[in-house]
Amino acid sequence: MNDQLMWIDRITNLTGWRQDPEDVGWDQVEAELGVALPTDFKELCRRFVPGAFYAYLDLLRPTDDHAEPLVRRWASCRQYAVEHGSSRLWAPYEIYGVDKGPGLIQWGGDQTEGEYYWLADRFVEPDRWPVVARWDGIEPWHQFDMSTVEFVYRVIADPEFKPFTVADPSRRAFYLPYWGPFPMSAEDWDALTDPNRESSTTDR
Repeated sequence: MNDQLMWIDRITNLTGWRQDPEDVGWDQVEAELGVALPTDFKELCRRFVPGAFYAYLDLLRPTDDHAEPLVRRWASCRQYAVEHGSSRLWAPYEIYGVDKGPGLIQWGGDQTEGEYYWLADRFVEPDRWPVVARWDGIEPWHQFDMSTVEFVYRVIADPEFKPFTVADPSRRAFYLPYWGPFPMSAEDWDALTDPNRESSTTDR
């Protein structure tokens, strides 16, 4: 977990987001899934209120305060696969099921229809699950042997992390809580991505 905390600290320092960690209840979600989720992802959700990194990348959470809950998204994917007789939409992967082998559980998405999953396996430590992602539903899959938080960091900070990066070396990444006004003008974006911008907090 030490390496994962390093990536979380990097995300915090990069975005300037500051808040006291908030408990996020995952017990019911993990009970329904039949498997524990990666600790780094749960810690990232504790450190950041519902919102989006760079007003772009969203994390799926236990409740629907901001977006579709993680377990509901998983259940919808499973239902679609069952009703259509296969999981062709996610081929060569399948959606995770307790009664099956390794499969996908979606943990995030972005504003361009990018999809972010774990390749979950109940026989593998959750913190070792690879990230499986695609830029949109018609693009090829990419599998990464890295933690969830490293993936998030690279999306918002690494301009070479293609095709998923939104990093701009000349600008500062930010975190936009769900109640924050979406930047509608060039001036709004300039203010949020100003390299000299002060840290943000949960104050509304």
